[in-house]
Amino acid sequence: MTQTHENTPFEGFELSPQQAHLWRLQQTRLAPSAQRATLRIRSEQPLDSARLKTGLLALMQRHEILRTRYQQLPGLSLPMQVIDDSVADWQALGIELHVDTQSAILHLPALHLDSTSLGYLCEEWAQSYLQAAPQEPPLQYADYAAWRLESVDDQGRQFWDEQFNAMVADVPLPWQRQNPAIGIAEMARMHLSFDDSTLQRLDQQAASLGVSTGTVVLAAWVTLWQRYSEAERLTLAYENQTRPDVLGDALGLFSEPLPLTLDTPPELSFAALCQQVTERVGLLNDARDSYPSHLSNVPSLPGVGFRELADVPHSALNDAGWQIEQADSISAGCALLLQYQPHSASALSLHFDAALYTPAHVELLAEQLLSVIEHSLREPFISLGRLATCSTAEQQRVTGALCASPPLSPAQEQRYAATFALPNLAACFAQGSAAHAQRPAVTGPSGTLSHAELDQRVTVLTQQLLAQGLEPGARIAHFLPRDIDAVVALVAILRAGACYVPIDPAYPTERIEHILRDSQARLVLTHRARLQDLPVDWQPSALAIDQALPVVPLQEEPSVSRDQPAYLIYTSGSTGQPKGVVISHANALHSLAARLAGYPRPVQRFLLLSSFAFDSSIAGLFWSLSQGGCLHLASETEQKDPLQLARLIRSHDVSHLLALPSLYALLLDELGDTASALSTAIVAGESCPPALVDNHYRHQPDAQLYNEYGPTEASVWSTVALCRPDQGCVPIGRAIAHTRVYLLDSEGAPVARGLKGEIHIAGPGLSDGYLGLPQMTAEKFIQARHPSLEGQRLYRTGDFAWQDLDGQLHFLGRTDSQIKLRGYRIELGEIETGLCNVSGAKLAVVLLDTTQAEPSLRAFIEASTQLQASAVRESLAALLPAHMIPADIQWLAQLPRTANGKVDHRGLLARAPNHSLATYEAPEGHIEQVLAALWQELLEAEVIGRHDDFFALGGHSLLVVRMTARLRATLGIEVPVNVIFQHPTLIGLAEQISQPHDPAAVIVLQAGETAQAPLFCLHQPAGGVHHYLPMVAGLPKEMPVYGIPLPESLRSQDLVALASEYLPQIRQIQAQGPYRLGGWSMGGLLALELTRQLEAQGQTVEWLGLFDSTFHAEDETLAWDALQAIVQQELSSDSRQRLTAQCLAQLHTATAELGRVEQLRFALLQWANANGLSLKAPLAYVEQTLEVMADARRWVNGYSVPSVRATLHLWWAEQTLIERPTLPALWDAISQRTCHHQVAADHDTILGQSAFHEQLNKSLAMASTETVA
Repeated sequence: MTQTHENTPFEGFELSPQQAHLWRLQQTRLAPSAQRATLRIRSEQPLDSARLKTGLLALMQRHEILRTRYQQLPGLSLPMQVIDDSVADWQALGIELHVDTQSAILHLPALHLDSTSLGYLCEEWAQSYLQAAPQEPPLQYADYAAWRLESVDDQGRQFWDEQFNAMVADVPLPWQRQNPAIGIAEMARMHLSFDDSTLQRLDQQAASLGVSTGTVVLAAWVTLWQRYSEAERLTLAYENQTRPDVLGDALGLFSEPLPLTLDTPPELSFAALCQQVTERVGLLNDARDSYPSHLSNVPSLPGVGFRELADVPHSALNDAGWQIEQADSISAGCALLLQYQPHSASALSLHFDAALYTPAHVELLAEQLLSVIEHSLREPFISLGRLATCSTAEQQRVTGALCASPPLSPAQEQRYAATFALPNLAACFAQGSAAHAQRPAVTGPSGTLSHAELDQRVTVLTQQLLAQGLEPGARIAHFLPRDIDAVVALVAILRAGACYVPIDPAYPTERIEHILRDSQARLVLTHRARLQDLPVDWQPSALAIDQALPVVPLQEEPSVSRDQPAYLIYTSGSTGQPKGVVISHANALHSLAARLAGYPRPVQRFLLLSSFAFDSSIAGLFWSLSQGGCLHLASETEQKDPLQLARLIRSHDVSHLLALPSLYALLLDELGDTASALSTAIVAGESCPPALVDNHYRHQPDAQLYNEYGPTEASVWSTVALCRPDQGCVPIGRAIAHTRVYLLDSEGAPVARGLKGEIHIAGPGLSDGYLGLPQMTAEKFIQARHPSLEGQRLYRTGDFAWQDLDGQLHFLGRTDSQIKLRGYRIELGEIETGLCNVSGAKLAVVLLDTTQAEPSLRAFIEASTQLQASAVRESLAALLPAHMIPADIQWLAQLPRTANGKVDHRGLLARAPNHSLATYEAPEGHIEQVLAALWQELLEAEVIGRHDDFFALGGHSLLVVRMTARLRATLGIEVPVNVIFQHPTLIGLAEQISQPHDPAAVIVLQAGETAQAPLFCLHQPAGGVHHYLPMVAGLPKEMPVYGIPLPESLRSQDLVALASEYLPQIRQIQAQGPYRLGGWSMGGLLALELTRQLEAQGQTVEWLGLFDSTFHAEDETLAWDALQAIVQQELSSDSRQRLTAQCLAQLHTATAELGRVEQLRFALLQWANANGLSLKAPLAYVEQTLEVMADARRWVNGYSVPSVRATLHLWWAEQTLIERPTLPALWDAISQRTCHHQVAADHDTILGQSAFHEQLNKSLAMASTETVA
């Protein structure tokens, strides 16, 4: 492409519509490497290079298009064709020729020729090589272009507008990579092999149907895409390169892709599809000369296409002994194109964008296409939905090695066999307790039991149960809170030969009563305090195991058969009533055996987060007890608070846990980068978003993350995947040991990899069925019908998935999540999967809202960062057709959930569509503005008004906990949870916060024992004390710890005045010394000043700890690199992309002589606003943070460090000492009594380090109670 000045005269011709269309594609979707045509020939004899070049020059003289360059005029959107008279410098015309001994490659601009023209060029080139060039002048392309431009008329436009309106977007293949930003960089090819007999049968089939052979091939290609998309209408880019006689042997870009839209309901027969293709292709060909492809408003065609080449003469090629190996020219933006060459041994070839599709995937696609063709040749009148895409070889793969688990090692097989051979589940517990008697077995809110103690408690309760005269398999209701007694009762029921029926005490009364009645429970085990929660009729059948039980005669424990039921768990039913799933001891033993064989790291401490009413509790219970590990039961309060769970994981060295992905995401946020003993984290029960996997390995790189899948009917789990960072879509994995998982179509036949199928499970984990529901059992537990499955018993899950090349399953959604909207069948799970691929998305739910006059799709995304609906729609548009893009897209910090932990669909639909529920009025005053900024962050909302309701905007109890912590940190106040529930509006809560309150309210960080001397911790510059929680997690549980935050009303005070305010509060808790004080960062100076004031009152401070504290807050200028890094971190991703060198240079100059705080204030508030750049955090939050930094500098620099009698115990972060190595010496010059410690950490992480905890505990234990002389 060359640019021309306005005063440079030249003769030019307009581009043809085909060229104009391709030129626009080249500017947007085709990389330079994909903008040329390629002709590759091979010769039987050595080639004469000189003759080749002479022949090419003759071609160029004969065909003006080969002497054409494209010249851009100022002010014109399209270039002009300029024909050169000379052919001397062909390289300047974009032509390259490479000649080898018996091969030659010719490259030309793709704007010159289509693929068929390359064939004509090669035939004529061979004639010239043989010195027999044609004499008649050909049609010149510039003349054709002028005629073609005149052919676009209003009548033609009307026809094509109708075609455009009928178009539907294509659906990407499940394994298709994300579209690279560079567009199509390289098109690769793969030939499909046909034997002569198949080609002959194709011709015969076409003749019998009265259509062309190309039509049969195109119909097979359409059928394959119908099977992938399940769409009842498809649009492909159709390109017919056959040419009318008038064109003769002219060279040029004559063909172009046209929109071919076909109706493809699955019940349509293949023969009928062929007829439809013939009819609609005929209409397109009749009108193709009026196709307005040169207009900029012509819609883009789908990325999937079909091209039929013309029959090109090849007599000269044969005479010269030449063979065309490649004749390719990109004339469309198709990323995947099936090309058909009539009467050729290599009749079919797949052309694909190598950046989007791997050769292995395209090879699979080719195999599936050939399977469709072969089946259609046998049964041309079969429906599209029944045409086989699964070849015999593929069927053997998906029903063979790929349906089972990866091969187990001999050691894994031995572990599986040893466990599965046990007589019953109780024997697993017996093994663990015998081998590890003194190890802790279970820890809960009420204490800890060793394996021996647990065994003793279980034995006592087992005898009580046997005294009830239970028959084998009798059902006993387990109605107990999550604590040690629940474990004792569960194991005792199994040892007594009974079947336990877990019922969560938090269930509604109606559900409790239904389960008790439906299960015909023989007995209910509970606590005395829970008796009143039982239906009245069942209270006499209850045994309160926390009260004195009668002495009973000892009985021999029964021999429990593997076939007896072990537990009966109720799951939600389609009828609205829960249904009971019966799991035998053999089922559960298989599940446990597969877990012991599959997971490499043994359980040390398993954190149980699920209710005993969910079968996921079985995983942790017997996995830990059978290995001599410890089961840790989180209390009801801890289970709802990720902060407390994170502390529990660190303080109790939890090694394993299983959680919902959404809960684990919150847990990770609280765990942060602090090291923990966690080695194995498992997520299950919901789709696992890629962002969670990346976040896990960022924060807990030493722990492995697994994604499990499995219905209750198959004993907890059936597949598992080890998650890898940066893997993209997270699979549910392969089958677990000795389990088989099949994907079957509606006819019960195996589906090929890449295609959607319903998950069916086989193996020893399958339940016998549903209690008292024989019809439902028969519907869900079936005998395999397909011969390849050999009549196996299968469980139909109702879940859809697809299988990748490695056999990994990828979850798509449930059968009952398929809806029909405006004539389209839509799988909601597919949209949810697309939403989960949006950066920052953790979980997504898509629902059909029928409450409005016009039904619509609504999407709700649980996201870690605020997502713009427009950006989400843009991301979805790259994956899904327009009819699958939700009309309403909302983001929430966490999706609301029902009592059993499932996403609350009703609650979501009750939310107003993407706008505030209250009339907007801007927040007023500092408190309202801080609250609004906090709500924006917690609720992921763009705008918060002063009359908005926290819960109406998506708030929930977990966010309330987060809000109280943030209010504590930002405003230095403790807001009781009930206050937020009672005053949920912004204005109402702000009024409550603004009311007079205790100006120095002390926060209990750890209650401890009242006999112990407490530790008082002073706030850091921002005013909060939550930073001490990692430190408190490492202190003895009996030590009371109090935090003293900064009330907003005292922010203007200096350090001496602040300490004076805090002193009476401390003495109210502890009237007399000796005292223990500590402080991190600026809190160390507050602790020092309090020590001075206490000593002035005659009190003793026996221990004074300063954690990474300095008494100078220098406002040194940030280095330019450091300032740039902070700015880049604080800007939104969109703003980072829009940063220019000029912008940064302006910032550098303006901040060169400012102090740190003023640098940041200018950069984040003034400079960013002036340049239209947005920040990730709310503006009010940034302003407040900068104010806090300024206050801290004022406090510290205005303070004269005193001399005190107490010894100063100083801890330093290694990173701090690297930056300021003289700090210890400065403190030594102030006090003669100092003790220094160093910790491998930085300023922000020192309080969470185990080395710090060890040193701190030793120092506190040695603290003297004598007054320092």
